[in-house]
Amino acid sequence: MATIKRYTVFLLLVLGLTATAVQLYAQDRPAWAKDLPNLPQRPGWYQGLGSEKSTANADDDWQKAAGRARAQIGSQIRVRIQNTVARTVQETAAGKDMSLTDAYASTTEQITTATLEAIVIERWFDEDAGIIYAYGAIAQAEVERRFRERMEDASAAARVYHLAGRKAVENNDPYTACGQYLEAMKVISLAEASLERTISASLDDTGPPAPVYPALQSQFCAILSRLQFDILGGDKQPASRNKALPVPLRGRLTFRGDRGPVPVTNALLAVSVVAPATGVVPKDVRTDAAGEFTVPVNEIKGGEASNHIRVSLLLEGADVLASKSPELTRCMTTAFVDFTFLLTRRTNITVAIRIVEKNLGKARAQSTAQEEIQKSLLDSRYTVIEESKITGSVPEATVAGAISSANYHDVTRLLAPIADVVILGQVTAEERSSPYPQMFFSSGRAVIKIIDCKSGLVLGGVNLEDQKEGGPTYETAGARLLQKMGKKIGEQTKGEMDKALAE
Repeated sequence: MATIKRYTVFLLLVLGLTATAVQLYAQDRPAWAKDLPNLPQRPGWYQGLGSEKSTANADDDWQKAAGRARAQIGSQIRVRIQNTVARTVQETAAGKDMSLTDAYASTTEQITTATLEAIVIERWFDEDAGIIYAYGAIAQAEVERRFRERMEDASAAARVYHLAGRKAVENNDPYTACGQYLEAMKVISLAEASLERTISASLDDTGPPAPVYPALQSQFCAILSRLQFDILGGDKQPASRNKALPVPLRGRLTFRGDRGPVPVTNALLAVSVVAPATGVVPKDVRTDAAGEFTVPVNEIKGGEASNHIRVSLLLEGADVLASKSPELTRCMTTAFVDFTFLLTRRTNITVAIRIVEKNLGKARAQSTAQEEIQKSLLDSRYTVIEESKITGSVPEATVAGAISSANYHDVTRLLAPIADVVILGQVTAEERSSPYPQMFFSSGRAVIKIIDCKSGLVLGGVNLEDQKEGGPTYETAGARLLQKMGKKIGEQTKGEMDKALAE
């Protein structure tokens, strides 16, 4: 009897498993699966289709296929919500480097995730191909409705962030607190722009409703006012162009707690070289357990005599919100420290300029390019040597030979006794054929070299090719072209000089 009972139980189990398999796999092809792998035509809907080759692990196969379907829908919803955010608060990002997509990324992701959870995924098994398909869809109107619903409930979300921020302050964790308050402000600002009204509520449910955004902003600024950056090392050090700073920048960030200063730990910091200086600095810097940070500056590319590298609290999206709030802008200006570096610059540089300029093959007595270079170098750093002292020493043939051979030894030998740097060049304008009657065109080129007289090294240069200009005669067209080229040459030569002689 025991054997018969065991056999009966085994038979029932097999029949049960068989029935389950029939239910899972032997189903009618759904309408959405009529033209796989193509999706059905459903205007106004977001659709997602995932597939997975069937294996012995059916549950895992279903999960993979369903995950791909949700991912497809999720990417579409994100784009839709990001566009909605951009339309709603587009004026917020005016003139800012950070995009609205970045500033409101967390809010966008939360709405997307909540919407995806509501989507029912349908499944179908193609027995002939051995492939499991998963399909989901949601109406665009439903996504819009959920976005607006989230905006209507913004005050509830703000309360959650506000509570987390208060607890972080109590635990002397101001960086986390700033992040929570900032998220609350993003939600409220987005809701107010979307609903076109001020959101009022009691954040801690202890008083009457009041405008939420100003309250959050006030508490956010109060935290920033209690932060203190201190410099520990690396300030006011000398720098050289195209080299790293000799020592890293070191500092400390503390928070003025109820019982005295406490270190701000694990806080993300933003590092930037303040314009007009340029350089290469690390992107990811954090404070350690003592609130201290170290910033290696990998390269200084250029700048003035005295320059700054700014270290500030990295708060994603704060700049975007601050762009429409003078109060927020003001309080954020305290949350940074500037390190100074001194870029050594050569001064009292004597410059000899010899430019041979020709229009239609004839040398011009006065070079426009040379005049423009002289104007551009009217700087306390440069002393331009009088032209008469140069022309006799470096004749036209010597200039032409040096330019064509790229051998500047003869020129630097002649000018080294009176100049630190020589600017040598040829500028020409020639006839250019024209398809139009009574119209005359000129084409031009320029080769300018900046040479260190002591070392003979080429410090920089300006090259202009195939320049064009027209006029009533070839001579006039050439003169106009030389004038236009001269302005370019003057500006570019000054830039090359400053760059080459920054140290």
